Amino acid sequence: MKKRFLVWFSPALLFSSFSLAGSDPAVVNYDQGLSLFSTNHYEQALSHFLEAADEDFNSWQAYEMAGYCYLQLRDKDSALEAFVESLHLNPKNDRLAKIYINLKEGAADLPLRPVVDAGGFLPGS
Repeated sequence: MKKRFLVWFSPALLFSSFSLAGSDPAVVNYDQGLSLFSTNHYEQALSHFLEAADEDFNSWQAYEMAGYCYLQLRDKDSALEAFVESLHLNPKNDRLAKIYINLKEGAADLPLRPVVDAGGFLPGS
């Protein structure tokens, strides 16, 4: 009787593996930023998200995550600027629009974390 193996994989992990092996520096920087953000290294994550945004000006995800880094670093004004840029690129992001309004009106406390798993913010999605 042949043995069968059940193989489980995470789409985010698979994407990260391919992107790190790929040549798109924006995706590589974004992935590194996500990794650093998840381990609470916000300053280092911020530099990777900003680099990803510089390399791909349409990466609303990079701007959004940069905003969350700024919030963790207690820089509300820079967070609002990053969120505005993200919303400019993706105006249908109702979740971020609500966070932006609450933060601007003072109804949100610092720091804020992404409401969903940051791994869901893959470039191009």
